[in-house]
Amino acid sequence: MKILLVFPRIEHGTSTYKDKGIWSSVLFGYPIITLPHLAALTPKKHFVKIVNENYYNIDFSTDVDLVGITCYTMTAPRVYEIADEFRKRGKKVVLGGYHPTALPDEAKQHADSIVLGEAEATWPELIRDMEKRKLKPFYGPNPDFDMAKIPPIRRELIMHNPIIGAVQSTRGCTNSCEFCAIGSFCQHGVKQRPIKNVIEEIKQMPNKMFIIHDPHLTVNRKYAREFFKELIRQKVHKTWVANGTSNVLGKVDDEFLNLARKSGCVEWFIGFESVSQAALNGIKKGLNKVEDFQKTIKRVHDHGMTIQGGIIFGFDEDTPDIFDTTLEKMHEWELDVVEINILTPYPGTPLFDRLEGEGRLLNKDWSRYNQVDIVFKPKNMSEKELFEGTRRVAKEFYSWHNIIKRNVRIFSITKKLTALLPAGNNYTFRRYYKRDLNF
Repeated sequence: MKILLVFPRIEHGTSTYKDKGIWSSVLFGYPIITLPHLAALTPKKHFVKIVNENYYNIDFSTDVDLVGITCYTMTAPRVYEIADEFRKRGKKVVLGGYHPTALPDEAKQHADSIVLGEAEATWPELIRDMEKRKLKPFYGPNPDFDMAKIPPIRRELIMHNPIIGAVQSTRGCTNSCEFCAIGSFCQHGVKQRPIKNVIEEIKQMPNKMFIIHDPHLTVNRKYAREFFKELIRQKVHKTWVANGTSNVLGKVDDEFLNLARKSGCVEWFIGFESVSQAALNGIKKGLNKVEDFQKTIKRVHDHGMTIQGGIIFGFDEDTPDIFDTTLEKMHEWELDVVEINILTPYPGTPLFDRLEGEGRLLNKDWSRYNQVDIVFKPKNMSEKELFEGTRRVAKEFYSWHNIIKRNVRIFSITKKLTALLPAGNNYTFRRYYKRDLNF
């Protein structure tokens, strides 16, 4: 059987369809692992090809038996176009990912089958049914799978391999943030792959820099500590970045941070989300304590690693003064890089359900659910104030003067050439926000 797996084009973000062919796309394009992972779960007797539309055009006349497409909410309209075109040509189409899991009946209008939730237990079953030409309309969700049996992704199928690779060691999250879709997608709690399996996959990876695609690597400190030690013991000389949480990184012992640094960590991403404690409490992320943020950032800096922070504007507790306050804190705390987003109520999240129940959703044009457009009615400001305030923060933080100043600091913190990774993120984010927020 011939199988085509498609990653649809993305219109918003640091590496998008619009950037196809430019140097930043070639060097720093975002690595995908979902489709190579599905390919690894597919029996070797079947031929599998992966097309990432952000780098290559889709050939709708290609000779395949089954087309699988992964789908985020913001890519759903494009995914449906692709699926409809393939079905017109008599191909069987299956959709999976966050959006089809949240809205399976909608997605089913454009596909022969929908995979709900994680695919480990259901994708092999779907392939067996496809061999018999007896596809079921829905598969899963089925969280009953053993992480130890997850094979390494098929990296040889990644036609566009940017300088930064990716690997995953942990699934799920213990937090229940109102705006986050991970809880509804990963219904098994937290699962982790055996460390030896993850290390072996990293060693086989051609990339010298990689992202650890875990919701947050610090969810299990003991596991993370042993992971660091094994990277060091096996002399895996690569640079990596990962997601962490402020409550863990601010309180772990020095050995934990020293091991992370020695094993190759150059940057932690922390979802601070807001400089307002009231806002954090409102979105059920009270484990974040604003009063501790500066201390956490300094601790990480003192151990030779940088911090990329995540900030979101548009929470119900936000008023127009949140923008100036946030800018002041970002500079005061000496954040190295910041991802600045407008709150987006993704289907499947408690936030979406609440705002829909309150009649505050402005539209369901899924292409606009992209963390840049405003798709809901803010509580304590107008839509224009929310957009212009976000735009002003991004423009000021990513001015050339501030970028140069931060990048000098980044190299003084890491004292390594690998500081090019967080330093490069400053230029990448400037280009992204300049384009999408129009400054």
